[in-house]
Amino acid sequence: MCKTYLFLEANVSITAGKILITYLLMFIFGCVLGYVLEVLFRRLFTAHRFVNPGFMKGPWLPLYGFGLVLMSTVNYLLISNLPSDFIFYNPLGNLYELSYISGPTAYDLIPIMIVAISLIGLEFIAGLIFVKGFKVRLWDYSNMKGNILGIICPLFSFFWLVVSIIYYYAVNPFVYKLNTMVFNFMFEGNNGNATSHYLIIFSLGIIYGIFIIDLITSLNIFAKITSLAKKVGKVVGYEKLLETQKERLKLSKEKFLALIPEDIKVSYENKKKSNEERNNRFIFKVKSLILKDPNKDSTNNYDKDGRPIREDEDNKMS
Repeated sequence: MCKTYLFLEANVSITAGKILITYLLMFIFGCVLGYVLEVLFRRLFTAHRFVNPGFMKGPWLPLYGFGLVLMSTVNYLLISNLPSDFIFYNPLGNLYELSYISGPTAYDLIPIMIVAISLIGLEFIAGLIFVKGFKVRLWDYSNMKGNILGIICPLFSFFWLVVSIIYYYAVNPFVYKLNTMVFNFMFEGNNGNATSHYLIIFSLGIIYGIFIIDLITSLNIFAKITSLAKKVGKVVGYEKLLETQKERLKLSKEKFLALIPEDIKVSYENKKKSNEERNNRFIFKVKSLILKDPNKDSTNNYDKDGRPIREDEDNKMS
């Protein structure tokens, strides 16, 4: 009896460890994917330039990592535990071990709506933690109609609903299949034994080590910002704070250069020019190894309308 109990307990521990590692992979993937999406969104629609959209220095946004884990988990729990006569979207025929194949159904509204509400709740809780805890706004919807504390608003809540729909129909079945494949590769590669792929686990450990160091450093910065915000008695906009800091550094540099004696300044400019010329010579040598004519400018290969210029036209122009 004792041996049986210990065997079951060991199996539960191994299974829990496997699930934890799978979730860790999913979380970090969501962090990186969210970062890329945010960078592109701000480049194309809001800031119109590349900016770091998060409070951490690395290419990850934890909110999106939690969002991916939340969406996957909520969908799994709902679809696996709702009555068996509820038919859900199952295009591959193996979603959550459901044997049937099905297109979209009315029952899909249940997980879609609950996932959307969960994402809105996650955004609100995360925003509340930073606003109330750190006195910092990572995003600001205070100018949007119907907003609550500037953290959530109807428009972006609608976007979360759209995200839920896209995830449910276009991503979730494939995320589940990918998770299954990764899980099998990591833990069942040796004739079904619980032998993990240690290289992946080791790499994951390194990534999370960097992630944790970044998180601790960023939270220390936030602690200083919080102290400053409490002194002035208001919530600070994080992106505005970064812009202000950049402007201060720029002004400080200009003031510093103005105080430098002219001969030192000239020497600095000459050294800078010399470094640029050395870099240009190095680039020229590299180009010489791969190009027939390193001096040729490929931008001259196109006319004013962006169409390629034929060689005979190019010769006439020259």
